[in-house]
Order: sequence, then structure tokens, then C-alpha cells
Amino acid sequence: MDLQYLLLLQKFRQATGGALNDFFLQISDLSYGIFIWTLACVLFWAADKKTGAFLFLNMAVSRFLMQLLKLTFCVYRPWIRSSEIVPVETASGYSFPSGHSVTGASNYGTLMARYGRRHKPFGAFMAVMLLLTMFSRNYIGVHTPQDVAVGAALGLAVVFGGDRVWEWIDKKPGRDRIIPCAGAALTALFLLYICLKSYPMDYDADGKLLVEPAKMMKDGYKDAGRFLGVCLGWYLERRYVRFSTDVPALTKAARCGVGVLVILVYELAFMPAVTGAVQGGWIGFLLTFGELMLLTVVYPLCFSRLEGRRARVPAGT
Repeated sequence: MDLQYLLLLQKFRQATGGALNDFFLQISDLSYGIFIWTLACVLFWAADKKTGAFLFLNMAVSRFLMQLLKLTFCVYRPWIRSSEIVPVETASGYSFPSGHSVTGASNYGTLMARYGRRHKPFGAFMAVMLLLTMFSRNYIGVHTPQDVAVGAALGLAVVFGGDRVWEWIDKKPGRDRIIPCAGAALTALFLLYICLKSYPMDYDADGKLLVEPAKMMKDGYKDAGRFLGVCLGWYLERRYVRFSTDVPALTKAARCGVGVLVILVYELAFMPAVTGAVQGGWIGFLLTFGELMLLTVVYPLCFSRLEGRRARVPAGT
């Protein structure tokens, strides 16, 4: 039934000459990658520090859990399961759950939870963006309805469950230490698990692996690095850097302008250069861990010192 639904959408694409393909590709891309991390940084550095921190944490946790599910169930993509399905663009790795739906739900869900009650039209817009993101993954043929439904449910569970966790942490000093400690323990267990578990080793007619477990493990390493980097970075900033967003507009603009440049250089130049020169999953882990530490601790420490502001927010807020 799930594949029949994708074939029905495929027939619609063919009948309309792919008129909506680019639109849904753009919708899909908005929920994943550099744009969302940049949005989290801008909020965190200059506009709404708490919401920015929530975006970082919710994205990192949801992607970490997504990789755990992907590498546990190892579900093949729709076109592997049925040769009739021809996607608009191919995607690598396993299918379940949909990574774009997970991150879309954690991103749009966070913004909806933080701003939707006070600004109902904005909340409705975020809900529409999430639904469009989910549908886009079906429309372009890279995920089944089950993939996107479970992905969105996972992302939203992290958002609304996370709210309760952060409230509990804020009620008593010292509870925030749980986050880096739990993050380190879970990261170690996750890496041990994905290294020791077995994976499907199915081949196509040409003798090529349908999905290379080594590549999917690399993706797992990367998201494990992000997860640990956010858990540790959030704690270190909260305890020791404690910068304030109560600064002039020009200072906020300078923080964001330089910071976005840092992100672009790191993502588009430094990371590709290093991964091209050094092979292995661990380099991906170290690069993503380093990036999140840079964005949440190192860069805020630099701009707070350069601005010469001694006044900081109280520890633990």
C-alpha cells in the first residue's frame, strides 16, 4: 500500500511534467543542513538565546535518535524495494525514519512551541511547513508514508519531551550537569553499538551492495559528534561563558555576520578538505563535534571578550 501511494504520486508527477518537482525539492532542503544550523546560531547569538539553545539541543537529540533507528532497522529505500519507483532525485542510505521529517519536526516544532502560542499565524505557518516537508519526501519518491510519519513523531516527541526536561533542570542548580554526562555515556554506547552490530549485505544484479553499511556508519559518527558537541557546548556556555543578547543592534549584526562566515568556511571549505585528506568515520565525528563546540562555546567566548562586556547573565540561566 505504501509503495502504491508513491506510484500514484509518481504518475501525477509524470502527468504534470514535473512542474512541482523543484518546489518540493526546495521545501525538503529547507528542513535539513546548513540553513537550519545557521538559523539556530542567529537566534542563539543575537535574538533569542534560549530558543536558539533549544533548536541546537532538539536537532542534535532528534538526529542522534534518527541514526539509532536507521542503523537498527536498516530499511531499504523505495526504489530498491520496487523497480517501478523512479524518484525525482536519489538519496543514500537507509529509509526509515525520514531524516528530513525528523529535523523538520524538531526545527519547526521548536519554533511552533516557542512562538506559536503568542503568534498563532506563525504557529500555523510552522505546522504547514512541517506537513509540506513530510509530503515532499513522499512526492519526490525517497520515503514511504511510514518513514515520514515516524520521523515527524520522533522529532515532535523530542521537542515536547525536551521542554519538560529543561523545566526540570532549571528547577534545581546542578541538574544541568546531567546533560553532558548523559550525552557522553549515550554517545559511547551508540558508537559501540553501531560498530559491533551486523548489517544487511544484499547485492544488486551487478554485484554491488544495495546499501554500504560503512557509509551509513559514517553518517552515524557525524550525528554522534553533533550530539556530544551540543550537550557539552550547551553546558560549558551556560556555566562559564554566559554571554548576553542584550546588546545593541549593530553588535548583534556583527556577531551574526562574522558567525555566518565562520559557518560557511567551516562547512564548505574546511570540512570537505579534511575529509578528503583523512579517511575514516572518526574524522567525521571529530569535525562535527568540533563544529558544534565552535558555534556554542568558542565563538561566543571570542565575541563576548572582544566586545569587552564584563556583565554576563547569571550562571545556569
